[in-house]
Amino acid sequence: MRLMRHLRTNACVMLAIISASCVETEHRYLPLLPTEASYATPTPDQKLWALATCAILTASNRGRLDLLGGCERTPNEIKMCRETTLGEWWGVSDRADLLKSLTWIEEGGHRKGFDQMAHAFSALTPDQKNTRLARVADDNEKSNKVAIVLKYMGEYANKSLTAWDFDRYVALCGWGYLAGYLSEEEAWQHIMPAARLLQQTFCSWEDLGKNHVVGREFWSWQQTQVRGKLTRQCYTKLLTDPASPWVRLKWDMDLSPPKISTEPQSQPSNRTP
Repeated sequence: MRLMRHLRTNACVMLAIISASCVETEHRYLPLLPTEASYATPTPDQKLWALATCAILTASNRGRLDLLGGCERTPNEIKMCRETTLGEWWGVSDRADLLKSLTWIEEGGHRKGFDQMAHAFSALTPDQKNTRLARVADDNEKSNKVAIVLKYMGEYANKSLTAWDFDRYVALCGWGYLAGYLSEEEAWQHIMPAARLLQQTFCSWEDLGKNHVVGREFWSWQQTQVRGKLTRQCYTKLLTDPASPWVRLKWDMDLSPPKISTEPQSQPSNRTP
């Protein structure tokens, strides 16, 4: 079973267990990311900043933090991206699948499950919360989700798991470019609004990175056992390594689109002086 399908099914099961009402949280996921009427190519520093949002994911996969997609577009890397990164991990086999995955994140991603659970638990007494946790104690995946929501529902009442979702959104755009499902310009058209959203939601690279780590642990207890230590090591290194983009790039960099000149350019005269 493809992992993407598994995680969506698991989220549905979890929501059924807690009997969460989703009406109150639906408004958080609309509208989708804005599409810029006139696209301006980001500056080199803006591109590096945007790529740094998914640096934990890129570093844990031993990718390059300065390249869209994490690596050069060689035949071998393109094949691996299509078959493994996108095919096996995301169930993406073409452009349409990729766009559906991006839309899924925009429309809620894992934020929706986290928020619905948090909303349901917010109405419970401490004893009732303990009872709910005890009911799923024998299931590692379910008890892990409940425990993480109970621990972080206050801290992430407004932020939700935005970094976890949109860090992967940025990475998906890069992989889409690498696989040939998006042009480079299309990738940046999707990436930059996501980068601005992340900058507006969090206050530092540390803040963003912690949210990514928590989101990943919420997503999968099993994968946390496999690669959770590596994820946290990458997070720590990115905060301290002098070569890290998190150290080199200021969090509050201006990510506004470069201004596009609307004045008509003067044409060279053909008249003989």
